[in-house]
Amino acid sequence: MAKVLVAYYSKTGNTRKMAELVAEGARSGGAEVDLVQADEVDFDRLADYDGFALGSPDYFSYMAGQLKILFDEALPHKGELSGRPAVCFVSHGGGGSAIESVERLTKAVGLGQVGKGVLAKGVPTAESADACRALGEQLAKAIG
Repeated sequence: MAKVLVAYYSKTGNTRKMAELVAEGARSGGAEVDLVQADEVDFDRLADYDGFALGSPDYFSYMAGQLKILFDEALPHKGELSGRPAVCFVSHGGGGSAIESVERLTKAVGLGQVGKGVLAKGVPTAESADACRALGEQLAKAIG
């Protein structure tokens, strides 16, 4: 069974809700999912995952520092991560451009982005919730 890591940072709970929805979608796509806060990722276990979903709130058009630290710590593991599928999601209060930094660093650590990242303004709406579930399912299917 495919194994997915959904790593995120959330202060208000909006990004956490998105992470839960992405995880739900990945499970419905047949994957086993570990849902963890970005600062709780065990880097010694990165090679155990077949796919990754990475989420953050938008802070001044950039990802949260906790997710940036995850990318910094993952860089030495680039060889292990190379080519593994990944998806990105961001909650925001009106900007949403942080998705660009999350996607850029996803590629920088060797992950292969599948699908378009999902944005949610504030609490996920029915539409963005469906998009999060679909994103997780797309990730699970990309793993095969």
